[in-house]
Amino acid sequence: MPPISPNSLAILGAGPVGLEAAALALELGFDVHVFERGDVGAHLLAWGHVRMFTPWRMVVGPASARLLARNGAATPDSETCPTGLELAEQVLQPLATTPELKALVHTHSQVVQVSRHGARKGDGPGKRERESHPFRLLVRDQGGRENYLHAHAVVDATGVYSTPNWAGTGGIPARGETYLAPQMSYHPDDVLGLRRERHTAKTTLVIGGGTSAITTVVALAQLAAEAPGTRVSWVTRRPAPGFANEVANDSLPARAALLAEGRRLQQGGSDAVQWTGDCEVEGFEYNSATHRYRVQLATAAGARIEEADQVIVNCGYGPDPLLHRELQIHECYESLAPMKLASALQASGTTDCTQVPAQGAGVLANPEPGYFILGAKSYGRGATAFLLETGFLQVAEALAALAERAGLRTPQEA
Repeated sequence: MPPISPNSLAILGAGPVGLEAAALALELGFDVHVFERGDVGAHLLAWGHVRMFTPWRMVVGPASARLLARNGAATPDSETCPTGLELAEQVLQPLATTPELKALVHTHSQVVQVSRHGARKGDGPGKRERESHPFRLLVRDQGGRENYLHAHAVVDATGVYSTPNWAGTGGIPARGETYLAPQMSYHPDDVLGLRRERHTAKTTLVIGGGTSAITTVVALAQLAAEAPGTRVSWVTRRPAPGFANEVANDSLPARAALLAEGRRLQQGGSDAVQWTGDCEVEGFEYNSATHRYRVQLATAAGARIEEADQVIVNCGYGPDPLLHRELQIHECYESLAPMKLASALQASGTTDCTQVPAQGAGVLANPEPGYFILGAKSYGRGATAFLLETGFLQVAEALAALAERAGLRTPQEA
């Protein structure tokens, strides 16, 4: 293995948090490389039609803004909330193509797994013993070719959007779900744009009771108002109207407005939307002759069959623990978030993402030295409570600790 620079840093994910980490790493003198399995901002592009709950001033990191400014690009500064597509096109893509970052951001380069070179998960417990073994990354390119790369520090900012939860009772796949999953939707469909024809004058079953599901149902209700014959069957586990983790006196007006519209639709606000609470999914079938789904549901009133032309599963998202399965990561048994951060989030006593205090590097750290999980993935299955602005604070704390570890200048010195 060739010599590895002590200030080498691998960043996994080229989203808002990953690129903020890259921009700050450059300022601090790291030898940094960013690995993205798709295009820059791939997750944002996947829900590009959806408007965010937070305004421009809260979704651009300070180091990112400085790097763009040095290249003559002004970042939007207003109280309007951008869509995912707007944030990707106006900030992330220009950022990744700056002269400073262009050669360091490797798109269509999937980090399959991370380990320690010459050490396994149970080897050398303790910081000093494991730090002598650099991180080893198995990286797969677009053509399926694989290579090993090495670094002394890793920031995992891969997020959770690529690993949606299953629809079945207990969180495992319902009968037939794994077989039919490739033809169903697990993210908010662009039902008013690219996927309009797929849902027009059809019956769509939406499964889930979080903001993704509400976003989908609200859009389908609008489509129904424009296209007669469009119907929505909406099922949630929660028995009464309302949604988990709602925030009283929500400081994000866009989120409050979405939840209010969701409650209105649950309470019969649209003839095209039928909501059923206290409902679990037992199985899926697909009739290739009629091109319709038969979904077995368990409801408070007993077993029920729901037929639909399309199925959208919006049951939330969770972190992918396989990426670091050979590392010493202390995960919360409930949320899969790093344990110390999960404990701090629980101790905060609030689910309002604008009120959760920022945490220092000691709380963000794992038993695995030099490995930080930042961004939405750091909140585990509670990622819906994550705020990009919090992610930028995480980046500042984590990189300051890594810079000190590598003998580089601190953010204050930079």
